[in-house]
Parts: sequence; structure tokens; C-alpha cells
Amino acid sequence: MRLGALQVIHAFVRLGGTGEAAQGLGVSQSAVIKSLRLAEQELDLSLVAIVQGRLTPTPEALELTRLARPAFDVLRRAHHEADMIRVGMADRLRIATVPGLAHSILPPAIAGARHALADRAAVEVMFDHVRAHLSANEVDLAISYGPMATEGLRDVALRCSPLVCVLAEGHPLALRDSLTCDDLAGQRLVSYGPDGFSLADSFQDALGRIGLSGRVAITVRHTDTACHLAREGVGIAVVDGFVISSDLTRGLAVRALAGSPLVTAFAHHRDGPPLDQAARVLLEHLAGEGA
Repeated sequence: MRLGALQVIHAFVRLGGTGEAAQGLGVSQSAVIKSLRLAEQELDLSLVAIVQGRLTPTPEALELTRLARPAFDVLRRAHHEADMIRVGMADRLRIATVPGLAHSILPPAIAGARHALADRAAVEVMFDHVRAHLSANEVDLAISYGPMATEGLRDVALRCSPLVCVLAEGHPLALRDSLTCDDLAGQRLVSYGPDGFSLADSFQDALGRIGLSGRVAITVRHTDTACHLAREGVGIAVVDGFVISSDLTRGLAVRALAGSPLVTAFAHHRDGPPLDQAARVLLEHLAGEGA
């Protein structure tokens, strides 16, 4: 079976219809239907059903996609690498990160590393699925609130920060130098949800130890979302203090959270082959050693 047919099947199942698959692939709907029909003949499987006048994936198509997910992942990665080669980024430093740290400690570390390397290092930043990216050898370095404690992966503690509260400057609590958990009673809190892959998410651990886990009303993935919600008066963002190093809190009040446990940022890389120079330099800057 041709790679194009696999790509069509994957898009058809993932997006749920021939029209959606055509739009996602940038081809005509008739081309998608033709490719699916040819695949049905080759595989001797029914892939397309008509439900309420729409062409939708059959249970067989769903099961095929589930079982062939590793092949589809390889196909996706091959297309991505082809794109990178085409734009001159075959040799690059690949980083996976959670959004919270992507908005704080990562940008100045990348800037410092590129300066130290005379601006020679091309960089690609990927979000989420940190452990999967590392295990699949798709990235050189990753950062999260870890640790992962996963065989074959090394956790490197970078730096620590207490939790802080970010709120609109006009908020009554902004008049205080610091806030306590009692001050936050009755307030709508905005914070990160669990990252879903760390063995012990240090951010969630800090929220739990200070008694705020069950009081978060709005969970977000991105720090800028939390800050924008605070700016609009939707609530008080409870984030790690790394955010202070970013420009996201401009025009907002940032207040210490009394008694806050520390949140630890971790770097992760595969255990075995030594890191190349670009990854080593970035790791030094992430830990604050290259500043």
C-alpha cells in the first residue's frame, strides 16, 4: 500500500469524514473517496460506511487505525522530517516542553545557548507528550515539572520556585504584599491541570501540599492563558514563580503565596549516548549555570 493511502486512512479516521479528511490533507473529497475505495479493495476490508447520508469510518477502519498506530506515527514523523529538511533544519536541537515552562525558563535559556554557540543552533520546540517524544527519539532534551523516573530516561533537577498568585492590579487583594490560602477562600482560582506523564508532578504536588488542589475552578495548559484570565478579572492565577522572568505579567500584580512548597523544573534526556554540544549548552542555561 502506498504511503498516500495510509495518510488518507489516518486522516479519514482521525477527522471522522471524507470532507474533513480532504480539508485536512488539502485535496479534493473525490480524491479521498477514490483512495479509500482502492484501499478497501487491496485490504479486503470495509473502511467506509454511510451514516445519515455521510461517509464515515467503519468499526473495521477504527480497529485498523488503532492497531496500526505505530505505523501512522512513523508516517507522521517521516513527513515532519521531510518538511524540516526542506526548510534547511535537518540538523537542529529538538526540545519538548510543557507549556508552563515554555513561557518562563525556556526562552531565555534558548537565547543564551544560541548566543554561546554564535547563533549556530537551529531549534525546534514541541509541546506536551514529553515522555513519548523522548522515548521515540524525536527530541534531544525535554523539560517538565517531573520527575519521570522512567527507565532509559535521565531526570535532571534544574531550579526551584514557590507558587505565586497573579491577579489584576485593580483586584482588592493586590493591595497586599503577599497572600495566604485563607485570603484565597471564595476566590475563583486558575491554574495548570496535571501534565499526565510525570511520575510525580512537582507542580501538582505543591498545590496539594498547600491545600489548593480541590479549589481550582479553571484549569489551563498555557501560562499566557492563566495571565490573560487574571487580567480580565476572571480569577486569580496560581502559577509557579518562574513566570516572573517572563513578560506575561506586565500590567498584573504578582504576589507571593505564603507557605508555598517549592516547584521543581526538571530536564530529561535519554540515558546512554552523551548529549551533543548544543543540548549540553542549553541544559547549562536551563539550570542557570550559563547565565
